Amino acid sequence: MKSHTSLVAQQTRLSEWAEMVRDCQNRPQGMKMDEWCRLHDITKASYYWRLRKVREAFLEVADTTPDFIEIPSSAIQPETNTPSNQTAAVIRGSNHLTLEITEQASASFLRTLLGVMRDAQ
Repeated sequence: MKSHTSLVAQQTRLSEWAEMVRDCQNRPQGMKMDEWCRLHDITKASYYWRLRKVREAFLEVADTTPDFIEIPSSAIQPETNTPSNQTAAVIRGSNHLTLEITEQASASFLRTLLGVMRDAQ
């Protein structure tokens, strides 16, 4: 088992190498790999070895990430298939006054409406 210090050192190296790979992949168009490696004092073999190590580390992390996560059925709320214009309540007043209320009616609207109905009777 590796010590904490060696794991930190390994992570630091991998981060540096990942940044180096990113820099190389973003090199100016037309610049050859050999030229980029020469400018950064690294051999082509070292670059590809580090690239392989960065990819292996990424795949190791990616393999531990679950592809499927089960959600318990109790966490899923069923959809209501009630259309938005379906009547939720009917209010019948005197003089054959009938109001159909949908679920979208707010509480303040209903208070106002009932007050108007009371005054109209």
